[in-house]
Amino acid sequence: MTDALRAAYRVMCTIRAFEERVHQESGRPATGEEAATAGVCLHLDRRDVIAGAHRRHGHRIAKGVDVRVVLAELRGRRTRVADGTLGGVSLLVCGAALAAKQQDNGGVGVAFLADGAANPGTTAEALNLACAWNLPAIFVAEDSGYADRVAALGMPGVIVDGADFFAVYEAAGEAIGRARRGAGPTLIEIAPGEGGFERFRARVTDSGELPEQVLDDIDADVAKLIEVAAVTPLATAPDDPQTDLYARY
Repeated sequence: MTDALRAAYRVMCTIRAFEERVHQESGRPATGEEAATAGVCLHLDRRDVIAGAHRRHGHRIAKGVDVRVVLAELRGRRTRVADGTLGGVSLLVCGAALAAKQQDNGGVGVAFLADGAANPGTTAEALNLACAWNLPAIFVAEDSGYADRVAALGMPGVIVDGADFFAVYEAAGEAIGRARRGAGPTLIEIAPGEGGFERFRARVTDSGELPEQVLDDIDADVAKLIEVAAVTPLATAPDDPQTDLYARY
């Protein structure tokens, strides 16, 4: 359990440090959604596919993308990762989930639905499709009210505090396990919360599960990682707007 907590903290710390670096370079605000992102993605492996809004860099990092690749996307370089189409996110994930079901490999598709992706008609169609075809799909909606709506479809919908890593991790584990067993899709609604990263740190240190020095060491490692990635970017050509390029992760 201690190793799992270290891994969770490292993921959240990396997302936080990355977003703060991006904020320095571009002025875009950090999302502050490290706890929810890590709580879902730490259950995933290479069988699984995620899709999310184009500005949610933490999802990619939590799934295992090299931070240099994510930075390359932001800087308009050819080596990049692009997986977000807002309204198309849910349909992309249904396609991935259908492929996993046909291949019978136990994989799942996870859609991260930001505000701009939760309400288009394509999302409603994707939810219907996932239920009708009993797809191994997970829809993670950011405070959208969808947990109540999907009940009419027969899809389980749960609401969790997005700042509580442990609550998200438990809910995501149940949903993903259910999908892998062939029991169909689930919607997880992430309710807004404050200080997920800080809450995690306070909980594990107060309980004695991890000493502060261990977390401080991770902070230092991650800070070095982000700095090195920022000053030694991948040597790739500028992006070609005529070509769609994706990173496998």
